Amino acid sequence: MNEELAELAVSGATALVSAMGTDLWQEARRLMGRVLAQVRGSRRDELSVALDRQSTAARGAVDAGAVRYWTEALSRLLDRDPGLAQDVMALAALRSPERPDIVIQVNSATHSGEVFAVQHGTQHFASGPQSRARDSGDRS
Repeated sequence: MNEELAELAVSGATALVSAMGTDLWQEARRLMGRVLAQVRGSRRDELSVALDRQSTAARGAVDAGAVRYWTEALSRLLDRDPGLAQDVMALAALRSPERPDIVIQVNSATHSGEVFAVQHGTQHFASGPQSRARDSGDRS
């Protein structure tokens, strides 16, 4: 699975689980139902049952175990059928109308890369990678 689809699976799972116990649950459930409608076999039945379970999550709480479960499920589905990406993107884009400024942010870096990320506001740097190397005594 490519990195973009893996990140999409995380975003979709996080949006789905974040909606549990909130006013967004019915919409999240409908969007996930669109994904499941394209799945065949016993996996579809298993995920439909999991989706139908009532959430015990409190408003604003996110169950890490549930996020892992749905991330794995979406990862497998996207790996088998990358065409599901559009429907998973719709789920990942789900936002609360009362708090539209909440976003899901997924950052990753590979090959010794660094991520400098901020969701709201401005990020200021006092030093960059070069000056950090000098500060640590590395003169290369």
